[in-house]
Amino acid sequence: MCVDQELDGKDLLRQYSMHNTESGLASDYTKRKNVIRVRMEGEQFLLQARDVPAVIDWIEGIQAATNIALDLDERPMPKGPMFPR
Repeated sequence: MCVDQELDGKDLLRQYSMHNTESGLASDYTKRKNVIRVRMEGEQFLLQARDVPAVIDWIEGIQAATNIALDLDERPMPKGPMFPR
């Protein structure tokens, strides 16, 4: 599909929630470089980025979306860095 084409409702096959999504580098996938593994709703997706900085950006973006997918009341409190006294 060309990037310039617009999608309409009939093109949408499935919609996913970012709730409990896991993402990270697919280091065990050796067929291609810069592959990200995303697991959500019992399914797994492999995404290929153009370079390492893009991999980092994608993983950070997916993890940020996962963090805000929960309602405020259900979100765990963020843990900051621990410094010894």
